[in-house]
Amino acid sequence: ADGLAALLRELAARRPAATITLVGHSYGALVVSLAAADAPAQITDVVSLGGVGAGVQRADDLPGGRRFWAAEAPSDWVRRVPSVRLLGLGFGRRPGDPAFGARPLPAGGVDGHDGYLVPGSAALVAVAAVVLGGVGVGDAR
Repeated sequence: ADGLAALLRELAARRPAATITLVGHSYGALVVSLAAADAPAQITDVVSLGGVGAGVQRADDLPGGRRFWAAEAPSDWVRRVPSVRLLGLGFGRRPGDPAFGARPLPAGGVDGHDGYLVPGSAALVAVAAVVLGGVGVGDAR
């Protein structure tokens, strides 16, 4: 996460007018969430796909006022990962848990843990819409 945050600061310095969406799957969702906590304002959205946690208990706890999106398929094994964080151990609440408060992304057509970006899945279409500015994604803007 520290290395990604450093890269994001460099990208923002080189392209100050750009906006950046971070997309992470599984443990990568935790990595992009942690990196977003120390990222420049150009990072506008964070997307978690089958994420195990985000380093915060609620989407609103993520610094910077970034929009936080999450998809979690009904058949994803990550739903069985305990949503705990105690004494610095554990991942905390899953971003796909409604109590986390992320903006939901559809998971139709996603089979298991690895099908979020499979061609034809609703999640792939929704992630593309978020990256393109939220056009056609629920309550994006």
